[in-house]
Amino acid sequence: MKPPLASCIAAFLCFLIVPATYAADFAKGLDALDRGDYAEAVKIIRPLAESGDVRAQYRMGTMYALGNGVPRDYAQAATWLKKAAAQGNVHAQNDLGVLYDLGRGVASDPKEAAKWYRMAALQGLGAAQLGLASLYQEGQGVPRDLTEAFAWANAASQLGEAQGQKIQDAVSKLMTPAQYQQAQKLADEYSQKYVQPFQGR
Repeated sequence: MKPPLASCIAAFLCFLIVPATYAADFAKGLDALDRGDYAEAVKIIRPLAESGDVRAQYRMGTMYALGNGVPRDYAQAATWLKKAAAQGNVHAQNDLGVLYDLGRGVASDPKEAAKWYRMAALQGLGAAQLGLASLYQEGQGVPRDLTEAFAWANAASQLGEAQGQKIQDAVSKLMTPAQYQQAQKLADEYSQKYVQPFQGR
């Protein structure tokens, strides 16, 4: 037996209202953060994060990392960032890369840092591209590759990361003319794939 039409409509309206309510609550949480009312922000954002809201999970991660409204706790920051990163939040992926890179709240793991930096770098996040370039420059978590370092640093530089140019300059001095030509070619390719589609967003 099919459910009455009125019940179907009511269920559909509830489905629409719940996300709208979450969005309104999240906006209130962000407003509290902007005002510096961190206790209120935690009160609003934590339940949303616990219910699976990816934006709230990311914010809980940053609040624990900064000690805003909660004691600074990098392990807790990593826990929340992992949840958000697993749902595809590009900023959480980058921040998680930073924690693994620095060994904050998690064991230092350059390979894991490279993994999360790469996920965010492929989505056009300059900070992650810079982190990945640095790992390639030093051979940490990835094989040392000056061409990759140059290309990712170039991408990061185009997206506003000033340190990108410094990495480019440093690795360029270590390259043969043939390597430099190859690096320029790869940089052009990465610019088309991982910079241009994301500029002005």
